[in-house]
Amino acid sequence: MLQKEFEERIGRSVSEEEYVEANAMYELAGDGVDKDVFCREWKKIGESPLVKGLYETAYQRGQLLVEHKLMLNECREMLSDAADAMLDIEVMLPAGEPAGTVAAELEKKAMWLLGSKKQLVVRKLKKGIALSEEDVEYISNHLK
Repeated sequence: MLQKEFEERIGRSVSEEEYVEANAMYELAGDGVDKDVFCREWKKIGESPLVKGLYETAYQRGQLLVEHKLMLNECREMLSDAADAMLDIEVMLPAGEPAGTVAAELEKKAMWLLGSKKQLVVRKLKKGIALSEEDVEYISNHLK
């Protein structure tokens, strides 16, 4: 809400600082709170230390949530990169050698990192890696 709207609704002029604080609280309240309802409440308790403390706590937790979401996305990217590296190693192993066990283990780990067989098969398709009989069977069973 604009500062002018806020001032009209509460019936007085406010400092830039009070407006910024009130508007931040209004936005934090979400869609469930109408401008008029918010302003009526602000007139009653807007200067309350309890309200300010609760707002500050909610704001800090919101910032923390944003940081955690960014970290989670970075972790997902790292898992994805690790899975790609495992699949790349699998492709480099010579066929028909005892390395097949290693390749199978790498593929299991890559699938675990990606979260599902589906994600593994999709990744192999995108990277142009030959599909195993198990992969083809998985696709066949899930396209029915």
